[in-house]
Amino acid sequence: MRGSRRRRPTVGLAALASCGLVLTSCGAGGDTVPGEVAAEVGGPTGSQQVWCAGDGPTVVLVNGIGDDATSEQWIEVERALTGSARVCRYDRPGTGASDAPRAAGRGADELDAELDAVVDHAADRPPVVLVAHSFGGYLARVYADRHPDRVDGLVFVDALDPSVGLLGGTGAPSLAEVAMADERLDLRDVEQAARSVTALADDPHLVVLVRGEGAGEPWAAGQQRLAALSGRSRTVVVPDTGHQIPSEAPEAVAAAVEDVLRLAG
Repeated sequence: MRGSRRRRPTVGLAALASCGLVLTSCGAGGDTVPGEVAAEVGGPTGSQQVWCAGDGPTVVLVNGIGDDATSEQWIEVERALTGSARVCRYDRPGTGASDAPRAAGRGADELDAELDAVVDHAADRPPVVLVAHSFGGYLARVYADRHPDRVDGLVFVDALDPSVGLLGGTGAPSLAEVAMADERLDLRDVEQAARSVTALADDPHLVVLVRGEGAGEPWAAGQQRLAALSGRSRTVVVPDTGHQIPSEAPEAVAAAVEDVLRLAG
């Protein structure tokens, strides 16, 4: 059950009016999680700052996109899970505490390699559970498709589906104008890769968390498509929340993750 309702973080209102969508992610962190250890994970695209806390099966948190996008949005989720799992969050190159990437035009292959480096750092022996918010849903679905042996389950947190797309989700007039901090991504390539994944091998355990307010029909239909990626999925509408479920209702995210951990264990 939810406690007192959190004040929603302010984000840029680049929204599609007919859907009531605000795809922009934001950093809304609180105090540092006890026992959290920071590390720098290098790679061909640049370094990534990674934070991990807790012991047990490994959970990797994947944040969305936007000028204020940062893994700090996951801190309360991380805090709630450290008693039962090893939980890691990371800032992609060009977001949060991570330096800008070495070159522009990172696409699906580069984002996949970055996430793979985080999984290697986070888990001595994968598989892991991926928890992805917003645009992070693109990264998680591509990773789960390409590395089914490294993913035990997924939680999509009001994640973006290609049927809505980045332009529909952000309201930006073109992909070149989608806010992305200093990531300098090839968003067309990323979106095409996500669209190519129509089902996940081995039907991993999957929970789809959906905002309780302002979803609109296209976004709600996209959430149904996300659930259809696996034959072992369930959908949960989180009451009294908008797009920023990780910071508005971290306990709902933690409960979904614990459910997937229990089923996958």
